[in-house]
This record gives sequence, C-alpha cells and structure tokens, in this order.
Amino acid sequence: MIVDEVNITIEAGAGGNGCLSFRREKYIPRGGPDGGNGGCGGDVFLEARNDVNTLVEFIYRPLFRADHGQHGKGKNMHGRNASEITIRVPVGTLVWDKNNELVVDMADEGKRFLIAKGGRGGRGNTTFATSTQQAPRLAERGEPGEKKTLRLELKLLADVGLVGFPNAGKSTLLARVSQARPKIADYPFTTLEPQLGVVRLSGERSFVLADIPGLIEGASQGKGLGIRFLRHLERTKILLHLVELATVDRFVDLVKNIRIINKELGHHSAKLKKIPQVIVLTKVDTASNKSVKEWSLKLKKKGLEVFVISAVTGQGLDPLMEECWQRVLKIKRETIKSKTPVGEKLYMAKSRFVIEKEGDSYHVIGPEIRKWVAMTNFSSRDALERFYKILQRMGVVAELKKRGIQEGDLVYCEEMELLFESEQLGARK
Repeated sequence: MIVDEVNITIEAGAGGNGCLSFRREKYIPRGGPDGGNGGCGGDVFLEARNDVNTLVEFIYRPLFRADHGQHGKGKNMHGRNASEITIRVPVGTLVWDKNNELVVDMADEGKRFLIAKGGRGGRGNTTFATSTQQAPRLAERGEPGEKKTLRLELKLLADVGLVGFPNAGKSTLLARVSQARPKIADYPFTTLEPQLGVVRLSGERSFVLADIPGLIEGASQGKGLGIRFLRHLERTKILLHLVELATVDRFVDLVKNIRIINKELGHHSAKLKKIPQVIVLTKVDTASNKSVKEWSLKLKKKGLEVFVISAVTGQGLDPLMEECWQRVLKIKRETIKSKTPVGEKLYMAKSRFVIEKEGDSYHVIGPEIRKWVAMTNFSSRDALERFYKILQRMGVVAELKKRGIQEGDLVYCEEMELLFESEQLGARK
C-alpha cells in the first residue's frame, strides 16, 4: 500500500531553565553566584532517503517530539543539550505548513532540512553578574521549541510517465522494459497504486519509468480510481500516452480516446498539459487486420509523435526507449542551461511586535514577545525589571506611550497580564 499524503505534528525540545544559585562553602564568605545555564532543546530534521518509499509510517506515528534540554544546576553546572531527532521521508516529498505554503521540497537523496528548531537554554544567574551587580537574583527559563503542524505530500521522482485507459498495456510495458513486477491481468484496474521501474539501455544509460492506475472518462469527478495518483507524474520529463488498438475499430474512436485522457489530465493540473507527450499505440500484435499504419500517419499529420509497439512480442520497444532517453537527456540539459545564478536576496523587515488597544487595555503580541514571556520568571522582581528593559529596547514602551497609555492601564504581553505603573510594569495582583 502506498500512502502519499499525511499530516504530522512536530515539536522541538524546549531549553532547560537557568539556575539561580549562590556559592555556599565554609570559610568562603560572599561566594557569589554559581547558577549554571540550561541545555538547548533538541532540533528536528527531515532527511530524504531512497530506502523509504511511502509515508505509511506516519499514519501510525503522527507526532514527533524531541527531548528538552536539562536544567542548569549550582556550582556552575550547565544542563546537557538534548539530542536532535531525524525524520526519514521518501525522496520527492513536499512539505507544506498549515497555511498551505510550501516549506521545503525534499527532492534530493540525503538532503537534510531543519524543520523545527529547539529552544535555547535559559541563562543562570552567573551570566548576569557584573561589576555593579555582583549578586544577581535573576535566571532565565528555557526557550520553548518550535511546534509545527505539517502536511507531507509524496510525488514520485520519475523521468517518464505512463498514462492511458485501464488495460492499455502500461503494466505489461513496465514489466517488459524494466525489472519491476507489477500485477498484470486481463481485467481493468489491475494497477491500484503507482509503480516505478528503471529502464537500462546500452552504455550505462538509464531512466526511471512510472506507471499509475488507469484513467477513465469522468475520473476527475471520482469515477474509477479518480485522478489522485496523477500527482506522481507532475515531475516527469515526458509522458507516454498508451492507446490500446485491440478494442478500437475506427480512427475516430482512437482520437476520442486520446482526447478523453488529455481532458482528465487537464482537470487535474495545468502542469500535466505542458509535459511533452508521445502517443504509443499498443497491442499491435492483436490488431494486424486494422489500418494501423494509416492511423499512425494521420496522427503524425496532426503534429503528434507516434510509436507502434507490442509489449508482448517486443515490437517497437527499442526505438521507443531510445526516443525516451534522448528526450529526457535533452530536457535535462536545457534545464541546466536555463538555471541562472542566484542573485542577492532581498529581505523585507518583519515587524517585531503588534500592539492592539481594547478599551483601557493594550495587547502586545508577536513571536519575539512570546519568546521573552516564556523565558521570564515573573515572580522575580529582578526578572520583571529586565523584561521591562527588553520591551524598552524593542520599542514597545515608546509605542505604548504614543498610543496614550496611562498609569494603571493593563498590558497583555501574549497571555501575561501586567500593570503599567510609573515607567515600569508590575505583576497583576
């Protein structure tokens, strides 16, 4: 069973808390702060692997959670960093976020991508010691790790794709020209999931051939097996459009069958309509009494590339495979030439915070605000004063004053409720 689309949740580890501690030893007065820093939380990586062929594992394990960093301790002992975790996905996996925006395309074997960053460890009070503040009673909490809900979509990587009606001979062709062993039978829809095979030619030349379940008229409305497997053809360089000769008695019917498949391809994606097609008339061994040569010439006059084959007897297979190789090679070379050097990237400055007024209260939100709220111990007066200084440096306090904040007004920093009083913030009692 091939599973090609799943939803997963990923949670990177949170950083460990910094330690608030002072050195206490006999005969050593005023030992000073000795609180260690917390360890960093574990990162989460994605890695593209060829030995993974499906997303079925994620159905049974939709949650991946990295460990948290250890807390700092006294005697300047830092917490241990948590280990990273690696999630193996098939080559060709697309990763989408909850806003349906593409995060990364895992198209290359061995590619690693940091999908969720672990939180950094909180600093212990030793870090905050200065010449003017030699006994700080301040330690940070660990930073939360990133949490993401993702959609994984698998699109098989193949050079050439096979399309056509059920029983058009796609599986037979795949089995004849490669080592793949798809199910072959004389009834429709014997292929229930995509199949891949490697076609090997002389001179160590090779390309990957993909077969998907057959299409019928109305597949875009869900008839037959539908068009859900067509996504696996979107990365192919060319399409072999197989048309069975055994069940076609008139040239008009032949053209009609070609149009029906192309219509269903267009309903799925405009990308598939742009992929070059080669018309392959199959099962010629069972259609010796038909005007195959005449039909082939008529199709060529319409500007179509046509091959006549029999996957059973092997007739016409070598020229067809050579044509596929030459087309794939040409497209790859053109793709390499069309790639331009990546120029200087321009980044738009992101707003560090947003302030919304609601009655006499002010709501300050933003990722950076959320981070500092999570890392601040609001039960400590020193930590609260430091949080206020951070807001000052970010420009939050100046913006609040522009908005007309008055003493005693409530300020909500994410979920934390604070009072604005005399050039400082106070915890709500």
